[in-house]
Amino acid sequence: MYHRRLRLLAGILGVIMVALLVQAVRLTVLQGAAHRATAEARLTRRQWLPTWRGDIVDRAGRVLAQDQPRWEVAVSWDAITGQWAEDKATSQARRDLGSAVWQAASPEVRAAAIAARRGPYDEILERLWQEVGAAGGLDQDELDGTLNAIRSRVQHMAAVVWDQQRRRHEARFGAGEGPAFVPRPIREQAGAHVIVPDLRDGPAASLEIWTADYPELLSLRYARHRAHPQAEAVVEVDLSTLPGPLQGDGVRAVRVDRPGGQLVGKVRSEVWEEDRARRPFRDAGTGEVDRGGYRTDDIVGSSGVERSQEDVLRGDVGEVLHDHDLGVRDRVAPKPGRPVHLTIDTDLQARLEAVLDPSIGLTRVQSWHENAAVAEGTQLPASVVVLEIETGEIVAMASTPTAAGDLPASERAALQPWLVRGAQVVAPPGSIVKPLVLAAAVTEGVVAVEDELVCRGHHFEDQPGMARCWIYRPRYGLATHGRLGAVEALARSCNCWFYELGERMGLARLSDWLGRFGLGEPLDIGLTPSWSDQPVEVRGTRPREEEVADLRRSGEATFESVMLGIGQGRTAWTPLHAADAYATLARHGRCVPPTLVRGHRGAATHQGRPLSPAGVAAALEGLEDVVSESWGTGHHLSLPTGRAPIFGQEGVRIAAKTGTAQAPPWHRDVDGDGMVQPGERLGGVEHAWVVLLVGPEGGDFRYAVAVLVEYGGSGGRAAGPIADQVVRALKETGLLEQSP
Repeated sequence: MYHRRLRLLAGILGVIMVALLVQAVRLTVLQGAAHRATAEARLTRRQWLPTWRGDIVDRAGRVLAQDQPRWEVAVSWDAITGQWAEDKATSQARRDLGSAVWQAASPEVRAAAIAARRGPYDEILERLWQEVGAAGGLDQDELDGTLNAIRSRVQHMAAVVWDQQRRRHEARFGAGEGPAFVPRPIREQAGAHVIVPDLRDGPAASLEIWTADYPELLSLRYARHRAHPQAEAVVEVDLSTLPGPLQGDGVRAVRVDRPGGQLVGKVRSEVWEEDRARRPFRDAGTGEVDRGGYRTDDIVGSSGVERSQEDVLRGDVGEVLHDHDLGVRDRVAPKPGRPVHLTIDTDLQARLEAVLDPSIGLTRVQSWHENAAVAEGTQLPASVVVLEIETGEIVAMASTPTAAGDLPASERAALQPWLVRGAQVVAPPGSIVKPLVLAAAVTEGVVAVEDELVCRGHHFEDQPGMARCWIYRPRYGLATHGRLGAVEALARSCNCWFYELGERMGLARLSDWLGRFGLGEPLDIGLTPSWSDQPVEVRGTRPREEEVADLRRSGEATFESVMLGIGQGRTAWTPLHAADAYATLARHGRCVPPTLVRGHRGAATHQGRPLSPAGVAAALEGLEDVVSESWGTGHHLSLPTGRAPIFGQEGVRIAAKTGTAQAPPWHRDVDGDGMVQPGERLGGVEHAWVVLLVGPEGGDFRYAVAVLVEYGGSGGRAAGPIADQVVRALKETGLLEQSP
């Protein structure tokens, strides 16, 4: 019996020892690393060191956006609602009356005791708001507006959260059953809210006493603020260079806010869920930290280059590990974001934005426009793109309007001030495609530069009402151009000449050629983020292979090819496309993808093709005649006071083409009641184009320029004077000086 008990006890001890051994192996071998990490985590504290975004600079090195050290003034929710004064007065009343008396007092007695003691605390809050407002440069109305906005936002958030909490409570206990639902305060009702987001050291110092005496009310947070050193430019526009009734003596100073600001873009201090999903700070599965990932208080690019180059501009936070026994154990310095170099010239950009300002008058309907469809004085959306031919770099891209706050609500939908119009607004090209069609047709051998064609006013022999020349109108006495050579046909913009080239080329071949000039193709200039599948830049349209086949089957292909020959029909492009196409023409067909960001080259979906030297020479000669010959469509304006040259600068070489393209109806507040009704639309409107090549006199063309005045009517009348101001700005900024 004794031995059996001994063996049983030994067996039990053996099982226990095996179990202990297994547990030891599990804890030390299998889970040792995890437990060691947990133990070390309890002995260490990790602190993240802030980083900063990279600078955005222009082609001359001018800083357009940069991080600067600042302070944020944050005030508690209880101070914003006044609850702090109520709580302080309640505590004092309880102390003064004593616990026994307070417990026995009625609600009325308690309320009276609190009210009697609240005054000094209300005075403290009043002084706090006065000093916060003074430090932040906020008047009483601005401060009240900020506080009201915070209260409204937090109360709305609380209402939404409490409704969700109530639903979960009822789902668990049933409606009207179980314990009563008591809403729990949300995080925003327990924390502080930023009242002044951008405070310099001096004003911040005046608030430090509050952080010492009343830390529960106010805190000063070190932060980095996105500043714009080129925040304002004042451009003087020479009134003597303006046409007609806009002309005057002296200059007009135009204030330009943040030249190029629409291209640079903005940042937001709110991190969205999509930001965290794209680049989480800590991987939910592995726990691995991406020091460039998004945290709650990060700054995020929300538009323009700030958004598209977010991963370049973002930095990586630093890290400090503190050991409770040994002090600082390890430190990794923060890695700042890299700078982004834009190709724009801020000086030129500011001048063009000033020229487009409605106060100058060039982007408002004027009497000499003869724009019967739109009332005189109406503000017109417009855009300008200046492209360096050799490099494809965008030297300026300006548009109007750019500020929604300056427009009545009824006009915002019509003018769309949020668009980067040069890359995001498409319009039928109209006659500005004619030099491209000519160069392509000569290259294909369907016409020779010495050939002459006859303009009879309309293309189809038995249909004088279709495919007419612009001069074949009752207002011109149903005139025709007669027999023309290629150069003169381009300079006079004879539609019939290019109807014929369109038919000879055929729809498929002509569409393919225009595609090689970029028509209907995406142009990734650096505004689209690499992670986005939604391009910011608009590609435009042209007949594709499937559509061409459908048109052939329906018998409409010939008419479409005829219309495509003059840039009408099923086709549209942006001013950026137009400038890029003319730059390709100047390079004799060589394609250089345009860019806004140095070092960025979007994947071009179209490839250039060598052009016939004779075709290019004829196209450029015709474009120069447009400006230099009295019968050229870009030579002069007809004003009540007589003729005035469109381009008035000397010492420059200009080759230009005007275009007047049929536009879709325009929805405007026609009756002026402040609302755009469904039936209010302007029909019979046209877009005004001028595209030109410009360089120093006697030299090569250096820049391609596209000007679009939407719904402006005649290209020469509406867009021509703006194009002239662009040439003047290029010359005044020294960009047209002869190379040494």
